[in-house]
Amino acid sequence: MKKIVFFILASMPFLIYAQSPMHPVLKNYFRTHPFDIRFSSFIISLQQDPGYTVSELKRRTDSTFFFLSGTYINFNPFGYKAKEVRLIVAEQEFIHADSLQTLDTIINIQLLGITDTSISNLSITEKEYNRFFRKYASGFWKNTYAKSQLGNKVAGEASNLFIYPFSISPVTVAWGRMPITKEFTFTITIRCKVKQNTADLILTPDGL
Repeated sequence: MKKIVFFILASMPFLIYAQSPMHPVLKNYFRTHPFDIRFSSFIISLQQDPGYTVSELKRRTDSTFFFLSGTYINFNPFGYKAKEVRLIVAEQEFIHADSLQTLDTIINIQLLGITDTSISNLSITEKEYNRFFRKYASGFWKNTYAKSQLGNKVAGEASNLFIYPFSISPVTVAWGRMPITKEFTFTITIRCKVKQNTADLILTPDGL
């Protein structure tokens, strides 16, 4: 009986993940992710993937955060032909919006479908954003929306998607121009907290 109870308890995180609105997003857009394997295994799988070329890797030290960036070869989960499909895994200091402004460390996993600077790619990346929203947003609890404008025209949009009852968004989708290169991109950002080598949703300080 104890073994049965232990199996049920051990399986609960995977059952929660399988029922999460994040599941179809991760399944359809990400070639690999840390929500169904150990976080260290996720990083190793990227480094050993022959279809993923690591361009930058900075391991965590006492003074720097972990950062990994690379591009995929022959992998494009987007509904348009991306010039470059880039995956970034970046550790970041995060300040909670509580009275103590508690410091935390989270992981951002960012997938970018980068096109060139041609103005025709504005509508291509915007359509991908709208397609994502129609297909996946209804599964989430709520979302927040922001846009940037150039004159009277929309130059970019972003939405934070939330899972009940978490107050920190685990998914952000956006389209617009890259800051330096001015290339257009549709971007999905996944946020998680890694504890004991396991990725999970980010809790507020009172839930830690």
